[in-house]
Amino acid sequence: MKKRFLTLLCAFCALSLSAAEMKVAVIDMGRVFQEYTKTKVNEARLKKQAEIFKDYSTRLSDQLKKLQSEFKDLRDASQNMAYTAAERENRRLNAADKYAQVTAKEKELRDYNREKQAELRAEYEKMRDGILKDIEKVVAAKCVTEGYMIVIDKSGKTLNNIPTVVYHNAALDITTPVIRTLNTGFSRKDKNRK
Repeated sequence: MKKRFLTLLCAFCALSLSAAEMKVAVIDMGRVFQEYTKTKVNEARLKKQAEIFKDYSTRLSDQLKKLQSEFKDLRDASQNMAYTAAERENRRLNAADKYAQVTAKEKELRDYNREKQAELRAEYEKMRDGILKDIEKVVAAKCVTEGYMIVIDKSGKTLNNIPTVVYHNAALDITTPVIRTLNTGFSRKDKNRK
C-alpha cells in the first residue's frame, strides 16, 4: 500500500513539474464552427438541397392523398346498393387496383424520404469532417508557431452538465485568432475559384 502511494506521489510530482513547463491554450470549438464562413456557406447549401427534397416529397404526398381519396370513393361505390351487382364488382376491382397504387405510392414516398435523409446526413458529415480538418490544421499551425503543447476545447460539458473548463486566463484563448485565420484563408480560396 505504501509502495503504491509512493508511486502515485512520484507520478503526481512528475506531472506537476512537466505541467509547469507545458504551454496550454483554450479554444471554443462551438464558436469556431459557427463563425467559420465555410460552415455558413455549406449549411446554406445543405438547407437549399433539403428544401428541394422537401418540395418533391410534398408533391409525392399530395399524389398519395389524391390516390387515397380516389380509392375511398371507389371502395364506397363498390358497396353502394344503388348499383347493380356487376357494377359493384367492377368498382370493387377498380378499388383493388387503386389500393395497389396507394400502397406503391406510400412505399415510394417512404423510400424517397429515407434515401434523401441518409443523403443529407452523409453530406453533412462530409462537410463537418472537412471543416474539422481545416480547423485542426490552423490550430496545429498556431501551436507550432506559439509553442502550445495542448489545446483544450472549452465549449463542451461534462456528463454532469458542468463546463469542461471551469476557469482559464483570457490570454490562453485562441478562438478569435483561429476564426480570423480560417475566414481569411476561406476568403482567399473563394476569390481564387471565381
